[in-house]
Amino acid sequence: MISSRSVAHITLFLTAMMLLQSADSFLQPQARSPIISIAPTKQQQHRYMTNNDDDDDYIDEDSLGDWRSFRMNLANSATSTSSSSSIDGIDLSEDSPPSTAITSEEESSSSSSSTTSSSTKERPKSVSKQNEQLLSAQNSALAEEYINGVWAHESSIPEVGGLVCRMPLESEIYRGSPDSFMYQKLQTFLDSDDYDRTEDVTSRQQQGRSSRTSSSTTSQSMSFSALAAKTVFWYRGAEKLLKKEILQIMATANANGRIDPSDLDEESLELLQLYMDHQSTWQEVCLVTEMSNEGKGGSKTITINRPMAFKLSKSMARLVLMGALLASENDSTNFVRKERDGGETQNLVKFLGAFENQCAVYVGGPDDMDKPAVLVHGIADLPGAVEISRGTGIYQGGLEAAIDGVLSGKYKPLDFRFFVGHTRYAKGQLEDAVTKGKYQPIACSRPLVLKQCIQLPKPLWHEVLEFCGGELKEISKLELTKREDL
Repeated sequence: MISSRSVAHITLFLTAMMLLQSADSFLQPQARSPIISIAPTKQQQHRYMTNNDDDDDYIDEDSLGDWRSFRMNLANSATSTSSSSSIDGIDLSEDSPPSTAITSEEESSSSSSSTTSSSTKERPKSVSKQNEQLLSAQNSALAEEYINGVWAHESSIPEVGGLVCRMPLESEIYRGSPDSFMYQKLQTFLDSDDYDRTEDVTSRQQQGRSSRTSSSTTSQSMSFSALAAKTVFWYRGAEKLLKKEILQIMATANANGRIDPSDLDEESLELLQLYMDHQSTWQEVCLVTEMSNEGKGGSKTITINRPMAFKLSKSMARLVLMGALLASENDSTNFVRKERDGGETQNLVKFLGAFENQCAVYVGGPDDMDKPAVLVHGIADLPGAVEISRGTGIYQGGLEAAIDGVLSGKYKPLDFRFFVGHTRYAKGQLEDAVTKGKYQPIACSRPLVLKQCIQLPKPLWHEVLEFCGGELKEISKLELTKREDL
């Protein structure tokens, strides 16, 4: 039986060949923004997996070549040219008026490099020069890899070595299940006369012109293409609906300001649950480290943009190195255990010697936070390290060699990332979260995964979405308008 991963590889190459043979198929009138899929649809999966042809049971994955590099080249070659459609948030219609834009420093330099007469623009090569400068100071080798070949594009399903990004609540409702009360309400609201479409597009234009005028480095490009207008339309509609519904829930509060869930109807409870879940997972960027294999088991992700510590105290070092244990079954208070023998004491001293003054520790998720931290890096020849998936260039483990390497000066502390905890999904749960619009799978180059998230000028969530372009880039811009700290 062909593995689902092999099917994904084959489908990618067949799709790529078709695209290369008919490149202008992207640009047909009213075509949607191109999405390069890394895996087959559910119908394709079923068709392939139920094929009983024994001659096709085995496929040598090595014979497929470096498919991740091929996908990078394909993603980078997905350019936009003159057409009546809108690609990657760029208005390509000859009949449309010139778009008004407030352009950031990064995008100004990018757009000035285009010298062709047609409206042509590749996926962004850079979205934040300040992020690049910070990465160069932390890890010069990774920075060079980032500058010369960073890429990202949205995908249809999660894959090991890829990312899943938590989408805004507005997007979750708009992309969600048709059975959801909020989805149905939003569709009704968008089609109603209660929603003034012109007012919302105009308000975004005005907001784009007035926001962040004091700093050119943080001003965002405001594109008014067909894609951008559509995104603004449903996003602002969802925003208005959420405000209205939440105010109705707040109106049920008693004199002490408390809300009794038993007083809420089923629709309000659904929204309240969505809202609370969104608050706890806001703008998570998660690395997928495990996926169910041929329908067995579940999935696991590590949140990579929740910094916990930049230096190590002795107690933090114990937590990272040895984990924490519950005091007792009746006491939920965590305590950090002491070393059990001289060997553990020696390891702790060495660990502190290597990472005490500089150590990137992150909260990886709510599950197994009492276990030792997971070490993630990009060093292929580190003894004890294991690649999370072939071809990703992302590795786990090898802590002892990492400590010795830092102490000897071979490696720097910021070549490594430590994650306390993870998120475990039962069979099908992660895929279900994607289907319901909660998470967006994204395939990307490894620098986006391995770079540190320490006081980034542009948050990683926005960085990843902007590299993807299209609707995700527009969503990132809309989310940025809510923030006063950037």
